[in-house]
Amino acid sequence: MTIKFPNKKTPILYQGITASSGATHVEKAIFYGSNVVAGVSKDKSVTMFQNVPVFQTVRDAVKKTKPQISVIFSSPQRALQDVEEAAKARIPLIICPTNHVPYKDVLEMKQLALKYKVELIGPSAPGLVTPGQSVAGTVPAHLFHKGNIGIVSRSSSLTYETVQQLAKYDLGVSSCAAIGSAAILGTGFIPIIEAFLKDSKTKAILIIGKASGDFEYELAHYLKKKKHSKKIALYIPGRFSKDDEISLKEKALEKCGVYIIRSGGAIGKEIKKIIEGENMNNEA
Repeated sequence: MTIKFPNKKTPILYQGITASSGATHVEKAIFYGSNVVAGVSKDKSVTMFQNVPVFQTVRDAVKKTKPQISVIFSSPQRALQDVEEAAKARIPLIICPTNHVPYKDVLEMKQLALKYKVELIGPSAPGLVTPGQSVAGTVPAHLFHKGNIGIVSRSSSLTYETVQQLAKYDLGVSSCAAIGSAAILGTGFIPIIEAFLKDSKTKAILIIGKASGDFEYELAHYLKKKKHSKKIALYIPGRFSKDDEISLKEKALEKCGVYIIRSGGAIGKEIKKIIEGENMNNEA
């Protein structure tokens, strides 16, 4: 299924809303303007938090508020159980920022997402932001400016540096998906790219990849068969330590018409050139 980026009307559920990290980030989301419609807490004494109704089960929350996104704040040991609860409730998009989830649990999460036909971003994923509209997860939304560049990234820190580079060239972001850097993740690049290709506000797409993993190869296989008119650029950090692996991925995607950026400090400059048609020979 294609991921839908959140807007001001997108109803969002926060599981673990009263946990320390959940409480912090739900407060930020509400302040930003996100439509947080419900929370889930095992504390039976809590029925409201930050003016948001709190339920004891995801099932009850879904029945009453019909969220389209669930953001899960759990301990590594409990994350699988909470993802399973959200998947069984068929919430279309589940975001799990929890770090250090055991690999076997992540594999089970992926199977649950497939079984119940939902998308899982994470674990260890900051989540999604649509600047000026909504944030779901731990993404520092205040760093993002509105624009027409779609970003999907496996590096949180580099994402935040990149948006500051884009701002220097008067460029902003349509939406950003920070999907996490862990070895095993729920959602890869393809559902995000599909969403950007369908999004009229997105004029160009930036992929911040990773030397390890197969997401870039999977995307190359997808793009070979996909007709589209949008400009897509790729940057993979870590060239000095893993040049061979990165070069292979770059070549695979370059054959699909993806522009290759080879310097992290020049991402903003190169995206500007790509948009203006100055980088048509892929010489970034």
